Amino acid sequence: MKSGRILLVAIGTLIIIGVATALFTNAYLPLPQGRVASVPSGAAPDFVLELFSGETITLSDFTGDKPVVINFWASWCAPCRKEAPTLAKVAKMYDGQVEFIGIVEGDTQNNALAFMDEFDITYANGIDRDRIGVKYGTTGIPETFWIDKDGQFVDRWIGAIDEAKIVWRIQMLLE
Repeated sequence: MKSGRILLVAIGTLIIIGVATALFTNAYLPLPQGRVASVPSGAAPDFVLELFSGETITLSDFTGDKPVVINFWASWCAPCRKEAPTLAKVAKMYDGQVEFIGIVEGDTQNNALAFMDEFDITYANGIDRDRIGVKYGTTGIPETFWIDKDGQFVDRWIGAIDEAKIVWRIQMLLE
């Protein structure tokens, strides 16, 4: 009986140490840097996205007209919060030349709208109710895709992205 109790205390202690380590790691270590990911080949899947404004858009609305930057995000995502001011700024810099679309994953409309207000995000955004992230093969958030004006995949970035990287990729789209 005594050895069983010792075993339970040892297992309980290990669980507490494991949980404490996980909490410490998530709270105090720097956020991981983003990275280039393999780019799907061919045409980007078309989708229908109901925007918070009430209107509906599709990727094909922009095919033949201008390139598109698609960003998958959520308000509770720390790397999304890190990149949000940059995306808002760059979207305004390239307004009329590049279409930015935000696709909200795993979040509520109220939280997403508060996030957009906090970071002054004015480009098109809506909640993914049609499994768009699955169609694009997302592996997490944030994740950003660059689609050329012909609707073809050009690039993909997993994680928060800085201004220099996003502008460089947009310049590639506009050449």
